Amino acid sequence: MNFKIIENGKEIVCDIVLTFRDDNNDINYIVYTDGTKDETGELEIYASRYVIDNNQYVLKGIENDYEWNLIDNMLEAKYKEIED
Repeated sequence: MNFKIIENGKEIVCDIVLTFRDDNNDINYIVYTDGTKDETGELEIYASRYVIDNNQYVLKGIENDYEWNLIDNMLEAKYKEIED
């Protein structure tokens, strides 16, 4: 599944890696990629909070270490699930 974002006036198609809701803080999260790779050839992965407004994702920044740790743990669980 994918979605589009507008960055600096340019439309970018992004693929969704993972979405989840944290019931502790009542916030939805999305992990996604635009397909670009870093200098080592690894796929660039991004994460944001999100809400859906008029059938569109509205992305918001991650605000604290708790959220980053939560995202890291969810990604690790997803990749472990894929490997098993």
